[in-house]
Amino acid sequence: MSASAGPSAHTDDRPLELSALALTALLSAIWGGSFVAIKVGLFDMPPLGAAALRFGVTALVLLALAWYQRVQLRFGWNELKILGLLGLLFCYGNMAVYLGTALTTSGRSAVFFSAQPVFIALLAPFFLPGDRLTARKVYGLGLAFSGIVVLFSAQLGGGLTEAIMGDAIVLSSALTIGVSGIITKRVAGRIHPVALVCWQTWIAWPILTVCSWMFEADQPFLLSPRVLVSIAYLSVISAAFGFVAYAWLIQRHSPTRVASLTFLTPVFAVLFGWLLLSEHMGVVQLLGVAGVCVGIYIVNSSRASRSAATREAGPVLRQEKADATG
Repeated sequence: MSASAGPSAHTDDRPLELSALALTALLSAIWGGSFVAIKVGLFDMPPLGAAALRFGVTALVLLALAWYQRVQLRFGWNELKILGLLGLLFCYGNMAVYLGTALTTSGRSAVFFSAQPVFIALLAPFFLPGDRLTARKVYGLGLAFSGIVVLFSAQLGGGLTEAIMGDAIVLSSALTIGVSGIITKRVAGRIHPVALVCWQTWIAWPILTVCSWMFEADQPFLLSPRVLVSIAYLSVISAAFGFVAYAWLIQRHSPTRVASLTFLTPVFAVLFGWLLLSEHMGVVQLLGVAGVCVGIYIVNSSRASRSAATREAGPVLRQEKADATG
């Protein structure tokens, strides 16, 4: 990830190469571990306070990274308006995850939060030239999301009124993050990924701090060793590295294809729960994992792109043949 902003907003809808697949899978594993880290941090501090501390640390880390890489952080009014919008979307998206999960179960929250690739796939054809919503992508995304539902099927119960409200809040977060992903792709070549996430954290953490002070002043806020470990993981590895790498990937590849791999995030969360917390992992959960993996493979396989490339190249080849014989 060099200091140059990089590619244009036009989407090259080819399948992801192996390095991009590996990086996105790594990010999904990191974010899957974030659910455990968040749960650990909330033992000793309230949700909004924990989020404020997390992104405050992230802002400092990214500021140091921007200085080291000599990344441009000063922008004109047009870019500042975009960064301001992304910052507000970033703030709401993270706040909604915490607040919505408090009202519903963790399993239901994971299912609805995992809808963000679906939103990106639906929005991308309208705003990103070249990112087509093919039947193959629809089938793959549907299969992957069905796998998520199966994976958490045992946790989808709960009180209807309060849980549905929490589901709606988490779903709005998924939509918000989907919109943010589209905007991130639109500003490719104009704003470096480090600057992009740096500005978002600068905007988000003061708002989260004020909200925590207003609504959580009577709740305990203890900087215990486990909280420090949780914040270090969430701010440096999950946010500073993870969000910047994700923005870098989206700016260089099809957002639909990149986002489809984030269906692996809850899969890794379940695997970590099984390995580290001895949580249940049965046949049904394994079927859900299989559905997610097959769906992701379908979205990122090359058949649809190859046929599309052939259709686009057809007129050019026919013209070249006519020129050669003419």
